[in-house]
Amino acid sequence: MLLVWLMVSMAAVLAVVGYIYGKYALRKVSYERWFSKTAVFVGEEVEMVERITNRKLLPLPWIRLESMIGQGLVFGSQTNLEISRGELFQNHISIFLLRPYRRIVRRHQVTCSRRGWYRLESVTMTAGDPLGLSEDSRRLPQAAELVVYPRAAPLQELPLPSHSWLGEIAVRRWIGEDPFLNVGVREYRPGDSLNAVHWKATARTGTMQVHKKDYTADPRLVICLNMEVDENMWRNITDRERIERGITYAAAVAEHAAASGLVVRLICNGRLAFGEKQPIRMVQPAALREVLETLAKLELDMVTSMPAMLEGEADEGRKDGDYLLITCHHGSRLTEAAQRLERLGNKVEWMLIPEEGGRSR
Repeated sequence: MLLVWLMVSMAAVLAVVGYIYGKYALRKVSYERWFSKTAVFVGEEVEMVERITNRKLLPLPWIRLESMIGQGLVFGSQTNLEISRGELFQNHISIFLLRPYRRIVRRHQVTCSRRGWYRLESVTMTAGDPLGLSEDSRRLPQAAELVVYPRAAPLQELPLPSHSWLGEIAVRRWIGEDPFLNVGVREYRPGDSLNAVHWKATARTGTMQVHKKDYTADPRLVICLNMEVDENMWRNITDRERIERGITYAAAVAEHAAASGLVVRLICNGRLAFGEKQPIRMVQPAALREVLETLAKLELDMVTSMPAMLEGEADEGRKDGDYLLITCHHGSRLTEAAQRLERLGNKVEWMLIPEEGGRSR
């Protein structure tokens, strides 16, 4: 009889404990996470910080956190952290004790091995009684973002003759004066227009003075990044590593242009991750950071053909520009579209992306 009573009492206690943990385990439990930086380059390290707080008297003998994270973020080894890796994502599971009115801060050292736009949108939190008979589980929206810029390829690795071509653009940038930018006055020289005379300065100095013009910083360079591996490809990119190499070329050109005082536009027949399936076409020149961020967020998914994008540039009547076409192939339709831009007075240069250990088609 005593044994029966003990068993009934034990069952009642377990039922009460199970009820309490099933209903209150995750009450007043909060979770936060963030990256120590918002943007880094491939190969750099960043810290991901997690903060879990239990604001109640009930202890949590175990609490499990589970989330999916992109494969390009490599986490260092850490206790109470199990990582299951897939082709594109890795599943993180960690289990630990959380005492009453305690806060735990976990710091993860992360190496960024691939460019990308990493958005950690949610985490699944589960807690329960000591025997695991009952539990409470919730999926919490928890946004954390990290942009990993592509590492620019060394200039000496870029397919020639683009080095000299980039230098010519930097020189041409300073050839023409901008009629709208006055930076001071200078003495009159034969050939100067009378419209340029600065009459007040002339009266003050007693010699003919004219407005001194600044040189134009007209944005001429357009980087065209082609996702097509060959002319007949559609949508599915068959050589992803080759396109990734082209992205590092585009980053190198953008950095070199910025160092030379140039601004650029970027057009690409891919799309941004987590966005609409629209090709990328910067209508206005962009700063280096914006170009690198766009390259980081590129999804390897072709949404239109590069010839169609170049035809769109020509249809708008764009002229006197410098187009750099970074591409795996030199197909007939692409060549025809490039020639149409040239007939409008643009300069077109080809930077062919070689195959691994080989050459471009």
